[in-house]
Amino acid sequence: MNVNASGSIAWVMQLNYNHLYYFHIAAVEGTVSAAAIRLGVTAATVSEQLRSLERVLGVELFERTQAGLKLTDSGRLSFEHTATMFRLGERLIEVLGHAIDESKPTLRVGVSIGVARSISATIVLPLFGMPECLPVLRTSDTVDLLRDLRAGLLELVLCEGEPPESSRRGLEMELVSTSPMVAIAAPQVKPAADWQDVSVVLSRATTSFRKDADAFLEAHNLKPQLAGEADDSLVLVEAALHKGLVAIVPSSIAREALESGRLRVLAHVDSTSAIYALYRDTTPSALARQAVKSIVEQARADDSH
Repeated sequence: MNVNASGSIAWVMQLNYNHLYYFHIAAVEGTVSAAAIRLGVTAATVSEQLRSLERVLGVELFERTQAGLKLTDSGRLSFEHTATMFRLGERLIEVLGHAIDESKPTLRVGVSIGVARSISATIVLPLFGMPECLPVLRTSDTVDLLRDLRAGLLELVLCEGEPPESSRRGLEMELVSTSPMVAIAAPQVKPAADWQDVSVVLSRATTSFRKDADAFLEAHNLKPQLAGEADDSLVLVEAALHKGLVAIVPSSIAREALESGRLRVLAHVDSTSAIYALYRDTTPSALARQAVKSIVEQARADDSH
C-alpha cells in the first residue's frame, strides 16, 4: 500500500458516523434546535457533534446566523455526499428487511399541506395506478419537503404556488395544474355591494390561496369581516354551507356543493395559484417524470369536467 493511500485511509477513519448523521439532519432541518428535536438529544449535543466534524474536516460547514444554519460551500458539498450515503443506508435496510417488493422501486412523494387539504385528492390518484413502482406519499410543509427532496429523501414534491427561486435551485419544476378560485356562499346569502354585511373565511395568511383572496378583496374594495382561517379548504366550504359565511377557495374543492346547488358562486377570483411538481435535476428519475406526466393528465381531465 502506498503512503498516500495509507494516509487517506487513516484520515477517513477519523470520521465518526454520528458526526456525519448529526450534520446531515442539521442541514435538513436548518436549525440546531430542530435537529435536536428530531434526533432526540439536546441542542448542546448537536452543536458539539457539528464542531467535532468541522475540526476533523478542517473546514466550516455552516454559517451560524440568527435565522439558523446556512450551509457554506464546503457544507453543500458535504451534504451532497451525506444525502447519497444515508439514502443508500436506508435502501440497504429496506432490502435486508424485505420492507418493499424489490421488483417495485419506491417512489417517495411529498405533498404539501396546501395541495393535500385544498385541492381535489384525485390529482394524486394516478400514482397508485403505476404498476412499475410503489408510491409512498407524505404530507408536510413545502419548505420541509423541498429540503428532503434535495437531500435525496424524496423523489418528487407536489406543492401549491411557485416556490422562490432560491429554494428550487438544483431542482426541475413543471406546472401541473392551475387552481381557479371562487368566492362561494349559500344561496340565501346576498352580500351588499361592499360585503360589509357578511363575514368571510379564508386560507391562512402564509398560503398562495390567501394572497389571491386578499388581492381580490382589495381590488374590488370589498370589506367583509374575517370570521376565521384554516389550512383545510374543506373546512372553509363547510363553514359556507352551514354557517352562512362567504368562503374563497379553489373551485375544484367546492365543485360538488356547487353542482348540487347547495352553494353558489358570488365571484370568480383571479388566481396566481397553481400546483407544481419538483424533482432533482442532478439525478433524473424516469419514475418521477412518469408520475408527473400521469398527474398532469389527471389534472387536465379534472379541469375539463
